[in-house]
Amino acid sequence: MKRMICGLLMIMLVLGLAACGNDKGQTTPGAVTNIPAGKNEEKGKTNDTLVVYFSATGTTRGVAEKIAGITGAYIYEIKAAKEYTKADLNWNDSKSRSTKEQNDSSARPEIGSKEISLEGYKTIYIGYPIWWGEAPRIMDTFVEKYNFEGITVIPFCTSASSGMGRSGKNLADRAGSGTWLEGRRFGAGTSEDDVRAWIESMLKEGKIAMDELVLTVGGKEISVKWEDNESVKALKNLAGAGISIGMSMYGGFEQVGSLGASLPRNDNRITTGPGDIVLYSGDKIVIFYGSNTWEYTRLGKITGLNEKELKDTFGNGDVTIGLTVGKR
Repeated sequence: MKRMICGLLMIMLVLGLAACGNDKGQTTPGAVTNIPAGKNEEKGKTNDTLVVYFSATGTTRGVAEKIAGITGAYIYEIKAAKEYTKADLNWNDSKSRSTKEQNDSSARPEIGSKEISLEGYKTIYIGYPIWWGEAPRIMDTFVEKYNFEGITVIPFCTSASSGMGRSGKNLADRAGSGTWLEGRRFGAGTSEDDVRAWIESMLKEGKIAMDELVLTVGGKEISVKWEDNESVKALKNLAGAGISIGMSMYGGFEQVGSLGASLPRNDNRITTGPGDIVLYSGDKIVIFYGSNTWEYTRLGKITGLNEKELKDTFGNGDVTIGLTVGKR
């Protein structure tokens, strides 16, 4: 009897381990990676830009990831509760799932991704492939579900040859809220430079704004031209909803303050001038009202104060600076 019990226990143990092994690496059906569960739940994050996309074959995903990389946006993938198979996507088959959906304007495929909150987002890029000259019906499901009031919405699509057509306008009509801009079509071989040029064109035309670091002294905002490097990107994330840094005068030519964290660095021996902002030793921010030569990583340069104003602001005792993230 004891042997029988031991044997049964061993079988149960093996079955239990097998079950655990089968679960490893699996995800819940419809689960999505990189979902922002709500901006306020992402500590230290203040980016108010979101990239939303649906991608059946991966082409739209590639463009969406490029947009997110350029803008520093959060990214959210729309996944169908019932994923599309290759047969479902066969446009030559009049009975395929996607053909039937596209021919039925009332079709609303169920979304399997976790719900998100759009609260706090000011700009949303919405991407999708073109199916039969239109956005997939699951995009209708998404835009009808959420409120885009106060949000600038920028559609983008991918296709082998078809243009965007009225797909963006139709989504805007079905959403019934938000400020929808004219969209852009991308092909499978779209480069990051192509995507960046599109975004920069909208910035130049004033259609969208980009998040920038904002420097304040005594509550007064000071204009800064920031470098485009990994150190500044990390500083922007560190600044989050706003940080205050106590600065101390040093050497009669600079103010030095501890960031409380180390940032990526690419030090070079440089000679600074009045207004230069640098990273020193990876964890200190330095603002110059004079000049010095040392190993630094450039962060930016103050453009809102002349040399005398710099000396008056930073050369008469310790100061406290504020760093926040705002639209520019």
